[in-house]
Formats: sequence, C-alpha cells, structure tokens
Amino acid sequence: MDIGVVLPQLRATPEQAIAAARRAEGMGADSVWVIDHVVGFRPELGILEPWTMLAAVAMITQRVDIGAMVLCQSFRNPALLAKMITTLDLVSNGRVRALVGAGWFETEYKQYGWDFPRAGIRIEQLRDTVRILRGMLTSANGLTYEGKHHRVREAVNLPAPAHRIGVEVGGAGDRILRLIAAEGDGWNCPAAALASVDERIAFLRNECARRGRSLSDLRLSVQIVCAVGDDNALAHPLLGTFAPELGFVGSIDSTVDRMRHLVGLGFSGFHCIVPPGPAGLDCLERLVNQVRPRVT
Repeated sequence: MDIGVVLPQLRATPEQAIAAARRAEGMGADSVWVIDHVVGFRPELGILEPWTMLAAVAMITQRVDIGAMVLCQSFRNPALLAKMITTLDLVSNGRVRALVGAGWFETEYKQYGWDFPRAGIRIEQLRDTVRILRGMLTSANGLTYEGKHHRVREAVNLPAPAHRIGVEVGGAGDRILRLIAAEGDGWNCPAAALASVDERIAFLRNECARRGRSLSDLRLSVQIVCAVGDDNALAHPLLGTFAPELGFVGSIDSTVDRMRHLVGLGFSGFHCIVPPGPAGLDCLERLVNQVRPRVT
C-alpha cells in the first residue's frame, strides 16, 4: 500500500513544501506529490511551479517516491517530458512516478498562452503523449512515432531511467478509461470521481477485459482528502474542490472502513490532500500509523 501526500503549493513557500516532504518521509509515508498547475484555483493566492519543486524535493529526501498528480500533457512536448522524467529519476535514484492527464483548467491555459482545444482533441493529444512516453522511457533505441498531434524521429533517451517507469493516467471519463485499458500502466482516480468510483471501476474492468487485460494489470491510485481525526478541517476552503466528504474523514474507525472499501475495489495508492499546516500532516500521520496497520 502506498500512502502519499500532496505538498503545499498554494499560498506556500518552498521552505514549507520541503518541510512537509521531510516530515512525510519521517513519519513513514511512501510518496510525495505536487499538482501540475501554474495558476492556483484561487489565482490571487499564488502557486509554486511544480517541476522545480520536484527537483528540490528529490534532493532532500531519500526514500519516498515523487511525482506530479497529474502531469498536464499540454504543458510540455512529450519527448521533452520523457527526458525530464528520466533525468529526475536519475537524480532521485529511481523514485519517480509518471502520471499524466489531458488537462482541464482553462484559466491557466488562457493566462499562459496555451491553446485549449475541445476535450476530444486533448484526449487525442494525451494518447500520443502516453505512446511517446512509454516508448522513450522503456527503450534505449531511438523512437520514431507519427501521431495525430505529436511525432518524434529516432528520439534517443539516454542515459536511461534508473528504474522501469510505468505511465499512469489520471481522469475518470469513458474515453480516458478506455485509453488506460488499452495503453496505460495505471489509473489515478480524481477526488471528484469518488462519488461514482464503484461504477468507474466496473467500467474500467470491462474495458480491460475487452482488450485481454485484467484490472490487476494496472496500478490503481486515488486522489483523496485526508482529514482523519480533525473535524474542523472539513470546513477549510482549500479542500472544498476535492470532495472532502468522500475522503478519509471522521474517526479512526470510520477511516479504516473507508480505506478497506477502496482497497477491496483494487486501489493500492492513496495520494492525500491534507489541510494546510501542521494539523494536516497530523491527519496524515494518523492515516499512516493508526489506520493503515488495521487495514493491511
């Protein structure tokens, strides 16, 4: 089981993000994450740029996996992204996770000058991105690929990553889940989809079966609020976007039941959004050291 935490980026300093990463590793968490956004959901609060923070976190931790939840395919050329992931994996001695998504936050696209095509085109772009990433992260030979939106010509990615990096995909729509069933190495369920997670798992299982795959072939993780043992945390405005009522909230006992249900569906990764400040990391520590032992 992988329990991770999303580091503070909104209205945060680099020192706060680094301190949170250190504490998470020290308490026994398995991974630390950033969100791949350049504009905060409340833009006036500010946000730290994610890739720079990942590089910093890689240098001050030794054990936890690191990654972005999830990398927006629109922000970087996919071949360059493969190179960036590989270099960060080497810097971190093989601790990088690669999660990608189609992109959705139109405000930051407009502010930063990216085109924001309709959803179907962004999913087509994502498919090209997944294929290029999988090719360049798994083979030392030059990759040639001609996609509808992206292409590479004998693209060499050397030195190779320090470990095998699967390409996991975030999102919950039918087209995204079909893409995962056909070509992905894992699914990251967004918090907003937790209301229909049982049905989404069933859909993904059926799509995998249609392609001769098993759901167990995929690494299943979920973005989820963790405010266990802190009733006041649910009222925090920064958590409202992430369906806090469907997360790990309330007592230790109720959280054990919630986690057991999600584990029963096949999830093994829990990437937690916690309340700001020390109180949020206290919630994470309860999940790691009081809830997890009763589930595993």
